[in-house]
Amino acid sequence: MFKLHILALLLGTILEFVFGRIYSLWNPMDTIKRLVEFLDRALLGDEIILLEPSKQRSFGRWLIVIVVAPVFLIILFFNILCYEIAPSFGVLFEAVATYFCLDYHRLYYGGLGVTDDFYGDGIDAMKHPAGILMNQEENADTEPNVTKNVITYIAKETDRSVLSSLLVMFLFGPVGGFLYRSLMLIQDRIGDSVAQNRRYEFFGQPIVSVNKVVDWLPSRVSSAIVVFAARHTFGGFNGKNARYIHLRDGQGSVSAFAGALDIALENGLIGDDDKVADAKDIRKAVGLLRNSYLLCQVILVILLLFF
Repeated sequence: MFKLHILALLLGTILEFVFGRIYSLWNPMDTIKRLVEFLDRALLGDEIILLEPSKQRSFGRWLIVIVVAPVFLIILFFNILCYEIAPSFGVLFEAVATYFCLDYHRLYYGGLGVTDDFYGDGIDAMKHPAGILMNQEENADTEPNVTKNVITYIAKETDRSVLSSLLVMFLFGPVGGFLYRSLMLIQDRIGDSVAQNRRYEFFGQPIVSVNKVVDWLPSRVSSAIVVFAARHTFGGFNGKNARYIHLRDGQGSVSAFAGALDIALENGLIGDDDKVADAKDIRKAVGLLRNSYLLCQVILVILLLFF
C-alpha cells in the first residue's frame, strides 16, 4: 500500500511538471475558491461595523467548517471507493488529486514570463504578467520593487501550493492535501489581509490561528528543502547565506529565497540588501523552485525503489 501511495504521488508530480494547469478543464480548487468568496460575502456582508468582533470571529470559524467539511467527506469517499474498486483506480485517483493540489507549473512559467516581458518591453510590460501571476494589480513602478514582490509571492507559494502540499499529501494522502489547500485558499483570501484590511480584522483571526498550527511542520520542512536545494544544486545560489537567513529570520521559504538570492524581501524585513534586485533574480528564483521540486521527485523515486 505504501508503494502504491508513493507511486501515485510521483505520477501526480510528473503530471504537474509536464502539463501544469489546463484551463479548459474543471479544477476543484477553483470551485473551493469561489465557495470561499461566496461565504465571505454571505457571512460577513458589507456592514461589518454593525457586527460585534465576537460575532465576526464566529462567522470566521463557520466559514472554515463550511468549506472544510464537504471537502473532507467528498475526497475521503472517492479515495476509499477507488481503492475498493481496484488498486489501480486508487493510484489513479491519488495521482489526479496530487496534480490538482500542486501549482508548480504556473509559478515556474509565470515567473519566466515576467522576466521575459521586462527584457522585451520594459517595466510597464513587466507589471502586467506580474499582476496575472499574483492575482492582483501590481502597483510598484520600479524594476527592483516589482522583482521583490514577484519573488516574495513565488517563495510563499512554494510553501503553500508546492512543497508543503506535497508533504501533507505524503503524510495524509489526498484527503490531507485537499484540506491543506482549502485552508491555504482561505488564508489567501482572508487571513493574509487581517493586518491590512479592516474588513478581516476579526473575521480572519480564526483562519490565522488554525494555519499557525496546521502549517507549523509543513512550512519548516519545505523551507529546509529550499535551503538544501540552494546549497547543493546548480543555479548560482548563495547556499550558505540561504541557511543563515533562514535560521536568522525564520519566515519559511521566503527567508530561504531571500538568502539564496542575496536580496531583502517583505519591505526589507526578511534578508539583507546585499545587492540591488533585478529581473534576472526572478529567473534564479524559479530555478530554485524547480530544483526544490525536482529534489522532492528524486526523494519519491528513492522511496519507491528501496521501500
